[in-house]
Amino acid sequence: RGRPGEGGPARACSNMLSGGGMANRDRGNREGLWYLALWTATTLAAAALAFVAVRPRPCWEQETCRSMLEVAWNMLSRYAICALCTASILEIAALRLTWRSAHALVGIVRGIEVTFVPPILLSVAFLVLILENLFISNLWLVHASVAGVGSAEGRPIYSAIISEWLINVPILLVLCGHCALARPLSEVSRPLIVTNLYMILAWVAYFIPGPGLRWLAIGVAFLMYSWASYDMVEWVVKFRAATRPDLPARGMRCGLTFGVIFAFGVYGIVYLCGVTGAIGNQQELLVYIVLNVLVKIFFLLVFVGIRTSQFYDLLVGLIANKHSPFERQVAVRNDFGDVEHPSTLPLLQ
Repeated sequence: RGRPGEGGPARACSNMLSGGGMANRDRGNREGLWYLALWTATTLAAAALAFVAVRPRPCWEQETCRSMLEVAWNMLSRYAICALCTASILEIAALRLTWRSAHALVGIVRGIEVTFVPPILLSVAFLVLILENLFISNLWLVHASVAGVGSAEGRPIYSAIISEWLINVPILLVLCGHCALARPLSEVSRPLIVTNLYMILAWVAYFIPGPGLRWLAIGVAFLMYSWASYDMVEWVVKFRAATRPDLPARGMRCGLTFGVIFAFGVYGIVYLCGVTGAIGNQQELLVYIVLNVLVKIFFLLVFVGIRTSQFYDLLVGLIANKHSPFERQVAVRNDFGDVEHPSTLPLLQ
């Protein structure tokens, strides 16, 4: 079954919230909290240093930025809010119904609790994206670029978008690497931190006056994107080597990671087009809004497919005695009646 944390995907993601047995659950919770603290501290420290270093001007202090912001067409953002609210409500309702249906099996069928983790994380991602679209044009969250960025000095830079990315991109990477591909959090950590750092560096480039230093920062950011993408490809390679070919939704899990790498590359192309002035401020904003929504919907659909495949495989296993990613769990109790070390039995004896 491989090393702890590298077993079947039906176990890895559940370590964030629960696990097989009290000891494993506590260890998984401590590990998850430690990495969450590490990622948060690293991102906040880097963002604070970047802000102090460039000291971006608020948009309302620059006349050109104010005029460009006033004519910006934000109707798509309102449409996005409606779509995201609908998707979020459906995901929360599905989570609630799934919990009510499967709650009695938690502790009996080991690994079934993993089906609750991705909907929780996706619900958080949808909520953050809704808040971003609500405050995307707030004057305190829009900054004015320096001369040489885009077509004119004072191009509006929507810092609410980068703030949303710094929260949601780690969630997406955890879903890709830990939940879908069963990689331990230690493997997810490096590309996650590198991704957040290069997004901050790309944001800093908007406010660097000298073109040489600005393009150096942009070049380093794209090198870091390549580094993080390489680590993510390694997730897929190790996952395929550790899992059987008939694992439910095996190709879908791998395709999710490649889709994320591709989507991040598209974001980079749009960013370059905005920095060079190939597209206007409004076009860049609209593309970011559309991409943000589509990426989250893509994750939602993929995990619906994974969850469906897991339950279908479980059903086939119950009927045909076929191997299933879920296991029936029998608790071993000590003299005090507490669960110590759960043992597992096949679903069908």
